[in-house]
Amino acid sequence: MEDHISFSTKYKSWIVVKKMKVDENIEDIDVGRILLSIRDTIDGKIYELLQGDFDIEGLKKIVDEIVPSGKLNEEQMASALKTAKSPKATKMLKELTEEKLKLEVYKGLLVEMVVQKLNLSMLALKSLDKYLDDKSRRL
Repeated sequence: MEDHISFSTKYKSWIVVKKMKVDENIEDIDVGRILLSIRDTIDGKIYELLQGDFDIEGLKKIVDEIVPSGKLNEEQMASALKTAKSPKATKMLKELTEEKLKLEVYKGLLVEMVVQKLNLSMLALKSLDKYLDDKSRRL
């Protein structure tokens, strides 16, 4: 089988197709870029699909309580992360559910959303694209 990347999704009105043929001219960074693009596509859809079972808006309010508005220093960021993993956060989440398994999912979502609001998110496709554009101009 030939090396390739292939991701396709059809779920209700959501359709995504991302493909790449990989040959000797393709660099690892190009493969990384398409994988990052796939991850971004999936990440954006997860919260939307969970809204039926989870109170995402309520969760956003809790995130807003944990993460202050505006530019934060390292101490404030560390405090927000610590709070997101604390019994205090668990108590806030229990206002959304008392189900043990559902609460565990809420805890994971909360940490993920706090990290996003702190702009500590994983590598962004836009950043990689800028790097690749700059790299190609230098060549």
